[in-house]
Order: sequence, then structure tokens, then C-alpha cells
Amino acid sequence: MKISIITPVYNAVSTIEKTILSVINQDTQAELEYIIVDGGSNDGTLEIINRYSDDIDILISESDKGIYDAMNKGINLSTGDIIGIINSDDWYNPNALQIVENSFQQEPKISILYSSIDNYFEGKYMNTFIPGELKNLVFKFTLNHPSCFVKKSVYDKLGLFDLSYDIAADYDFIFRAYRSGFCFQYVAMPLVSYSLNGMSGKPLNKFKQIHESWKVTSKFAKQESNSLNIKHRKFYLTWLLKELITFPLKLVIKPQLSIRIKAFLREKIGSLPADRYGAW
Repeated sequence: MKISIITPVYNAVSTIEKTILSVINQDTQAELEYIIVDGGSNDGTLEIINRYSDDIDILISESDKGIYDAMNKGINLSTGDIIGIINSDDWYNPNALQIVENSFQQEPKISILYSSIDNYFEGKYMNTFIPGELKNLVFKFTLNHPSCFVKKSVYDKLGLFDLSYDIAADYDFIFRAYRSGFCFQYVAMPLVSYSLNGMSGKPLNKFKQIHESWKVTSKFAKQESNSLNIKHRKFYLTWLLKELITFPLKLVIKPQLSIRIKAFLREKIGSLPADRYGAW
């Protein structure tokens, strides 16, 4: 088995080394191919990457059309049976790739492996994200993409990330895979640590996320049935209104406080209604 890992990066001088080390220090019997796709960094990122040139199989540095374009370049270059994509401010947890290797060997029918994720904000552990139910992908992205390991054959059949999305191309790809009947397998052990400092976590980007997520699934919901279409519209209207109401608070409340509030509520009343779509 061969595992290809792709890291898209642009001006990540303060975080890229941790990401690289988390890949090259993995203990796995599988053959490992490491690909870094840099968007033309000018902040010292490339100097750090070049320190580990002996452990990097492919490095390209050129301008691109954004993070999903960089991911697509990496996928096209990869030669592995399994592909994982780790962003330049996230990192793999110890033994992650060994778990991936064992899972695919034990269950050859698996097409996409995914896991829970440890969340960090400003370098501090916050909580562990628990994915929601796959059936709720029609409403929201219930997984977290950095935890996903995908067979190359899935990309061969479905194609790459849709560059018309700025934030939700990973959701679009996973939803297409789910609709196409590919086999998903969940691993409870967190394979990845995820930085909440990224683009999707900024308050204003929530509205773009809502809009793009609606685009991913609205056509399917409308074609599937009238009842699903009504539920879908109600879900997005509720989500949008909630974000509008809480937006002023999110400008002053940092993610760690929001996470602590949710943890307190779960301790007192159990699972929250939103947890079915992923418990942050």
C-alpha cells in the first residue's frame, strides 16, 4: 500500500514546520509519498520546507487559484493508493497513518476513512470534534476534511475539487462521494489536530460558508423530494438567522469561550440538537 500526503501552503512560516514533522515522523509500514504544493510563498516558508527536502518527494512552488487548486495539483501528481490532505496549519497525530493503513487493509471495501479531530486555538487544545451522521450531509458538512483519507480511485471516478467554491469545495466533493455510494468508515481515534485559526473559522466567512453549503446540496434536495426541499430550506433559513443574531457576539467572543459554553450545556443537558451535524 502507498499513501500520498498533500500539503497545500501559502505564507505559513509559523506553522509549516509542525505540519511537515507530523507527516515525516509517522510510523507506518506503508510506502509514503509526501507532496507539498506552495502557492509562491515569500515569507520564509520555502526556506523551512527546503530543510526537509530529503523527506519530500515532490515540491512545486508557483502561483495558484487558491487552496483547492493547490489540492487538485497535488492529487494529479500523487501516485498513492490512498490520499490524505493536511493543511499547513494542521498536523497529524502520532500513529495516524498506521491506523489508516490498518483500516484499509482490514476492510478493502472502504473508499473514504474519516475520524474525529482534536481542535486547537492559538496553540491550546479546545476539544475534540465528533462528526455528525452521514445522512445529514444533505444539510451540512458533518465531517472535517483534514481527517479524510480517500482512495485515488474515488478521485478518478468523481473528479477533483470544484474551483467555483472558495470554502465548500471539500464539502461538495464528500457529498458527491456519498451520493455516489462510496463506502465511508469512521475511526473514533482522532487522526488529526485542527487549527481553528483558519479561514472558515472567521465570523464573516460563516455567511459565505452558508451560501456555498446551500449551493452544494440545494439542487439535490429539490430533485429528491418536495418534503426534503422544504426541510432543506427551513434548515438554511434557521442557520442564517442564527448567525445573523449571534454575529455581534462572535466579533468579541473567541472560539474557546464558545466551545466551553457548548461543553457546559452538553454536561448539563446531554447532546445538543446541532450535534447530529457534527459536535464542535
